[in-house]
Amino acid sequence: MSEFPHSTVVTVPFGEPRLARIASESLQVDRELSGDKVVRTISVDDANLVVSFTANSLRVLRVSINGFMDSLILVTRTLEAFA
Repeated sequence: MSEFPHSTVVTVPFGEPRLARIASESLQVDRELSGDKVVRTISVDDANLVVSFTANSLRVLRVSINGFMDSLILVTRTLEAFA
């Protein structure tokens, strides 16, 4: 059985590639607190931010996604205000 059997991909559309890149660069600086239990990868596909999560349990996956969403909300609000 895989060490990280649970996974999901979240795709967030931005209005333009530049905004997706800014969001990606802003969010990549925050490392996962439980790096031994979850892996998060962030990439940009055209104007989409693509975030992949793999975790060793559903609970850890949920907590990781919730924490990421909190950060994503802050980044998108900042982009709306200043970009």
